[in-house]
Amino acid sequence: LPPPEVDDGPTFYRLGIDYPFEPTDHEIHIQCGRIKKLEHLDAVGANLKTLILVASCIERIENLDTNINLEHLELYQNSLKKIENIGHLTELTSLDFSFNKIRSCDSLGACQFNKLERLYLSSNKISEIEGVFQFEKLKLLEFGSNRIRSVPQELGRLVNLEELWLGKNKIVSMALPPLPALRHLSLQSNRLETWDASLFQNAPGLTHAYFGHNNLPDLPEEFALLTTLRELDLAANAVTLIKPFPQLVALEELWVNDNKITDLSEVRNLSVFPALKTVYLERNPMHGLGNEAMEARYKEEILAAVPNLAQLDATRLNSEIKVITDGSEKNVIGVRKR
Repeated sequence: LPPPEVDDGPTFYRLGIDYPFEPTDHEIHIQCGRIKKLEHLDAVGANLKTLILVASCIERIENLDTNINLEHLELYQNSLKKIENIGHLTELTSLDFSFNKIRSCDSLGACQFNKLERLYLSSNKISEIEGVFQFEKLKLLEFGSNRIRSVPQELGRLVNLEELWLGKNKIVSMALPPLPALRHLSLQSNRLETWDASLFQNAPGLTHAYFGHNNLPDLPEEFALLTTLRELDLAANAVTLIKPFPQLVALEELWVNDNKITDLSEVRNLSVFPALKTVYLERNPMHGLGNEAMEARYKEEILAAVPNLAQLDATRLNSEIKVITDGSEKNVIGVRKR
């Protein structure tokens, strides 16, 4: 018998050797490359503007000393445990360390990224928002799928922040500091059980608000302050009423599925939202899932309240599919029944 093959373990590939690049390159973009180490990047030096290494095996941020003009650094889905050795990258506008094993972002506090606009740290093991409050140009901050329990008041220093993504954490209070530019807020899948009036006063410009999969009760009267709201997610909470807020003139999408609404007459309040296009209300008690007669009445009552609705639950309404063709598909030979 031939001798058994020796298994040397997984094969890793090397930047600059297995994945060559030119000294004049401005961008290096490799996905699923099985790269374990950042190396040989001094060959491209200050010319490098974008470095994207997604779904690899990189364990440490290192050897970026000469890449001082980096604007976009993305090490998404690697094996990083620490944020380090990037303080000199002062040209950064976008930084993405999502899907790693990072436990703290405190080291970012020593970085002066005066141009940074987007920071992604989702799906790590971070328990506290820290080290980011000096990034005053920041427009997007992503901390979803971590271990965060509270939103610090220091976040109010980010006066240009437009998007704040905090879904799938352990947050128990939605209280926010004043964030005048905030437009997108995600607090989905946390541990929220009460509404906090300060949210509506401190972020009145919200256009997209996601509160799904918590244990929130009916909407408070302060919700009327969100006059620019276009998309609202309340799915899988403890909502029992559809409260009418005629002030929400821009609301286009409303998701209140999987709640505790028992009275079908509540859907009549949908008529106060003039821009409404999409409604999700399925799997509430009044839906009557599995009861054909109740489901038909459910649809009928909703369409009576919002006759121009474009989508109810997962079903598109009043839509047509227009196929534009030159007729050549008729010449395709296919399988025919005999």
